[in-house]
Amino acid sequence: MLSEAQIPVLIVGAGPVGLTLACELRRHKVPFRIIDQAAGPTIYSKAQILHSRTLEVFEDMGLAAALCEQARPARAMNVFTPSWERLVHVAVGEQDTAFPYMLNLSQRDTELALAQHLVRLGGSVERKVLLHSFEQTEDLVRCQLGHEGGKTETVTARYLIGCDGAHSTVRKGLGLPFVGETYEWRLTQADIRIDWSSAQPKDEAIVFLSPHGPLAAFPLPGEHRYRLIAFDATEEPTLETFQRLMDERGPQGCRVSDPHWMVQFTIHCRQVERYRSGRALLCGDAAHIHSPVGGQGLNTGVQDAYNLGWKLGLVHHGVAQDRLLDSYHAERHPVAAEVLRSTDGATKGMNKLVKLSSDWAQSLRNSVMRFLTSLSPIQRAASRTLSELDVAYHNSPIVGQVQSTPWNRHGDDGHESPGLRDLLTFSDGPAPGKRVPDVHFVDEQSEDRRLLPLLHGGQHHVLLFDGAAATSEGYRNLLGIVSSLSPIYGERFVCHIIVPSRERPEDLMGYSGSLILDPRGELHRAFGARSESLYLIRPDGYVAFRSQPASGETLLEFLGQIFG
Repeated sequence: MLSEAQIPVLIVGAGPVGLTLACELRRHKVPFRIIDQAAGPTIYSKAQILHSRTLEVFEDMGLAAALCEQARPARAMNVFTPSWERLVHVAVGEQDTAFPYMLNLSQRDTELALAQHLVRLGGSVERKVLLHSFEQTEDLVRCQLGHEGGKTETVTARYLIGCDGAHSTVRKGLGLPFVGETYEWRLTQADIRIDWSSAQPKDEAIVFLSPHGPLAAFPLPGEHRYRLIAFDATEEPTLETFQRLMDERGPQGCRVSDPHWMVQFTIHCRQVERYRSGRALLCGDAAHIHSPVGGQGLNTGVQDAYNLGWKLGLVHHGVAQDRLLDSYHAERHPVAAEVLRSTDGATKGMNKLVKLSSDWAQSLRNSVMRFLTSLSPIQRAASRTLSELDVAYHNSPIVGQVQSTPWNRHGDDGHESPGLRDLLTFSDGPAPGKRVPDVHFVDEQSEDRRLLPLLHGGQHHVLLFDGAAATSEGYRNLLGIVSSLSPIYGERFVCHIIVPSRERPEDLMGYSGSLILDPRGELHRAFGARSESLYLIRPDGYVAFRSQPASGETLLEFLGQIFG
């Protein structure tokens, strides 16, 4: 029996979700231990798609460039009949991100990259360690761990985080029901070589609709390499099975060979009702699992961890009270619930559509699909949903805003009061709870820059927009906001004064903080800042608070309500 150890956080599970959380806790200087019963990262391909929003998360962590180098992007999704008649072509790619595609990379490679990053940060995974049981008190969680060789250990943690997958020991120990259903059909898939009978782009995914069932192929790194997925196939996964599926559901003359990994599994659609129970919280597949349609499972889990990491950091360091962690469930549970709803509808709907047997029914289906998916609003909605760039927390208890009334242009309290047009323009900017767009802007040197890299680092960022009216009173107000935050939050809050000019204003000559010159006004337009405005950006890149005019008093009042 090893001696009892005390730590702030114990993470159970070292898949992509647990590793993301561990890396974030290292960034936020929160001591932790991360354990996993496996001897090493998964040897299987498993989840393969990284969407735009997840790649933005990995860019903030310093991982995106390396992942992109070894992966293959998919820039479009095609739906064909077995005779190569194209029914759907949906481009995947948005203008407000540096990653306008789906990135195809095996889960093993993603896990290896995260594990190596954790080591670079000074952390490590404790392998072949099991969580046997745990019990909670008001102030801590006492956990019984089992080590290789039969040794046991008692660990006392302030928080226990279950990132241990669909069969989560943490979830079961909490007694939380995994509510949902299991689909009747199974999924059969392989990472395999495909030689098409007709030349296909290397950066587009393909789905075939056949009365025998759907067949999907997603590009992987390597020549002619794809993830081949068949719904509702009953035979054991062998090379012969996949060739038969291709012959039956795909075009004639296509050949599959050289399988690296083959598997068959049951699909579930389940979610816990609470992501937090006392001092234990659940992330990723421990909290939600669903159909792989859309490839959003790993992405949703990684973003769970990204949401939770900075909150644990603020609570650990005493900047925020424990109740801040309640916002994790309030924000992330609805996101996964929507993913479950949409993937469940798509899975069941696709299964019905592909099995239409009569010629007239198939012809009608094909015509309707061609028409609907040719409409640009539907294409854009599909792209935004897949990219996860529109995930937002509008109903979160920790976001807010304050807007003035349009009485006069310049107030006598040091603020620049907005006019009616200013207020209407401000309403078009990113609302509280919305992701900050990765705006491209031209700086004073006429060089192209991106906004999101300026907001990386794990801190809160305060964007103080000067607006069109350059006044000494306005600059004094902005400088006052900066000076009011420093004594309270120190380096955890970074302020940026953004000026729509090519030169530093005279009133800001003595200012040594971050000054962003926006001579063409791209940033001001993106944030609806025709007049003096303030945006508080959270460490995860979402708008926490905004006000027009920029008001230090209302910002501090908001922070007091959230952080205490």
